[in-house]
Amino acid sequence: MDRLSLYLHDGAIPYYNNTAEEEQRLEQFDVLYQRAKAAQISDKELSATTLDKYRRAYRGELGALDKDGKESTSRPLKHLRKIVYEFIESKIDNSIPMPKMVARHRTDKYLIEVTEAFMKDNLDNLMAKYVNDAAERSTYIDGTSWFKVCWDPEDSTHNIPGHVRIETLLVDQVIPQPGVKDYKQLEYVFERSTMSLSKIYDLYGRYIMPVADDSNMVDVISCYYLNDDHIVGLFMWAEATNQVICDEKDWQIRKIRYCTTCGAVQPTQTVCDNCGHKTFKYRNAETEILAEDLIETHNPYEAGETDDPDAPNVTTVFATAGTEIPFYRLRQLPFVPRPAISRMDSIYGMSEVKMILEEQDATNKLLTKGLDKGLKSGTVITKPEKIRIGDMDQTIKVVGVRTAEEAQMVQAKQLVSDVSQDLVLANLYYESARSASGVTESFQGKSDSSAVSGKAKMYAAAQSAGRIQSLREMKAAAFAGVYELVLKYLLAFTNEPIQFTRVLPNGDVSEVEWNKYMFLAKGPYGEYYYRDDFQFNTDAASTLSQDRASMWQETDNKFIQGMFGNPADPRNIELYWNIMSSFDYPLARLALAGIKANSKHLPPEIEQSLMQNPELLQQLMAMQAEGTDQRGGARPNSGPAGNGATHAANVERTNERNRAANEQPVGSAQTGGPKL
Repeated sequence: MDRLSLYLHDGAIPYYNNTAEEEQRLEQFDVLYQRAKAAQISDKELSATTLDKYRRAYRGELGALDKDGKESTSRPLKHLRKIVYEFIESKIDNSIPMPKMVARHRTDKYLIEVTEAFMKDNLDNLMAKYVNDAAERSTYIDGTSWFKVCWDPEDSTHNIPGHVRIETLLVDQVIPQPGVKDYKQLEYVFERSTMSLSKIYDLYGRYIMPVADDSNMVDVISCYYLNDDHIVGLFMWAEATNQVICDEKDWQIRKIRYCTTCGAVQPTQTVCDNCGHKTFKYRNAETEILAEDLIETHNPYEAGETDDPDAPNVTTVFATAGTEIPFYRLRQLPFVPRPAISRMDSIYGMSEVKMILEEQDATNKLLTKGLDKGLKSGTVITKPEKIRIGDMDQTIKVVGVRTAEEAQMVQAKQLVSDVSQDLVLANLYYESARSASGVTESFQGKSDSSAVSGKAKMYAAAQSAGRIQSLREMKAAAFAGVYELVLKYLLAFTNEPIQFTRVLPNGDVSEVEWNKYMFLAKGPYGEYYYRDDFQFNTDAASTLSQDRASMWQETDNKFIQGMFGNPADPRNIELYWNIMSSFDYPLARLALAGIKANSKHLPPEIEQSLMQNPELLQQLMAMQAEGTDQRGGARPNSGPAGNGATHAANVERTNERNRAANEQPVGSAQTGGPKL
């Protein structure tokens, strides 16, 4: 079957039939799914009707509400003021919290620095901007969203067998185990998604029957659960046809591809290199054999082995080549919830829409009523029934009258409706919604009549930010859980060391290596294991580094204030431009290139002086060519030629000669006595 036939699902397609064992397991999983789904629907805020109401209220499509809170089908409503949309958009935070790890030992400092830098360097690949943006709105509208973290083997390169993938799921796409409030304690979770028939065939090799002839998509239910060994398993089936798509009891564990004939490991070969057969299967990989020695370098002072802070680093062999070490196993389900407003009795959060939905409904009813009154107001003309208006022009109307009495009978009267009370009540409900949401005018950047000074506006904005600080804390906690899962997937599925670059303060680019063996440890009985007990957090201050314009301004202020040293020092100027280049400031690299080129020249005033005095330039060039040729005297070329030494050296040399002459005996060089 060619690819196009698979897209069109035409012809004689051998659709998959479940085995007897799969039918039995499907029945058990379906019962478990129905129980979990019923428990979720029993929460009024998570019912399909309520979620649809919240989402339509955000889009401004919800009709008028009756007294019981249900949508009316007979009363139209114009959303003249979209309060829900306005206040939710005011709370959207597009920044992504940076990962922060907490060390348990002093020797973990370098390990943590490299891991944090590696995650930050790959943040764009891990967490796309649109994923975070979708999570922001779905969290506030539905009350909860979910992050799914998993390993994508299809997104692989020549040295990395895949990448970590992070997705955002809606609250009704994930059905967790009923009664569990801590997501780390979940034993099974259901996910509702949509997959194409071709992707199902590519991943699992099974033809699934489509629901309709004109559709290539099917609704899929996946159950992620902990098996008997507390390793995550996956059971997946098509909701409409009950065809089993996948049944992997050990889903999150290494797999080895081997030849079914001779048992030789064949990672990617289509033909076995050992026996020539073409049939392969996968089995769980429990251990691996080291191909080379693992070298460990540590500082004795940081490890507490000595009191000398200047002690040199010690290098030892941690594990020799040929050592058998275990593969890391994940024992946590790949889902992290992100609630908006925490609830004490549930794993879910509370929707922001619920807090202000009634105020939006009342405000729009009053504004709609006022709009109808305003449209019905206008000017009417009264006239006797026998008088006819001859000119029906829209601007000037000509009326023919015979007497003054008839002229007085033709009058224009104004019909004015009083909407002041409606506007007052509408503003009252709007302010009530603002108070419930915690968004002030200062926070929205509007004119705040209650804040009469800049300091008052600052305090008002800070107070409003404090009201929504809980939302930021829940976001930070969710991202901390995501980064923890990212590290666990890297430990479980990466093979080769991963290189990435870091820019040093002097502008040099340094290559750093992240390796999963950095987390390998040895137990008291010589057993090897991977350390994954690090506590994860997020660095709220590091989000400023994502705002390049703010970082440019901060760097400018610090440089002008002298925090880098003397602003006129060329070395400090180069440091400043290195920092600006790290934040991708326009033309920063061009400025650095100019600074390095100028460093090869003399100061401008000296170069200008030399250019204005050619004789001085020639003299300096001659001195450089012949060496130092100093002469005494004030006039040029006067006095004896100098020997190139300094004055102090010449004085010392003269003293040496004098001392040598004084030590020689008198008359020792004479051949006879003095003559009389």
